[in-house]
Amino acid sequence: MTLEEIKPLIDAQFIYEGELKESTRIIEDLGADSFDIPVLLNALEDHFNLIISTEEMIGLRTLGDLISLLENHLEGEK
Repeated sequence: MTLEEIKPLIDAQFIYEGELKESTRIIEDLGADSFDIPVLLNALEDHFNLIISTEEMIGLRTLGDLISLLENHLEGEK
């Protein structure tokens, strides 16, 4: 899983300045609020055909955290 794979979904939801990196913070750098994160995760669930629990959402701070979460889910399906 790479940042480039999730970038179109992030671009569709957020207006941000600068380059996306794994260290990009979801709340501080992208300006996500309590409504944005579940919407983003729903888009990711639909795109990658997986389910992300509310508990897993709580620990997400950076795009790197998000990529790791998606990788864990996708590896678990193999």
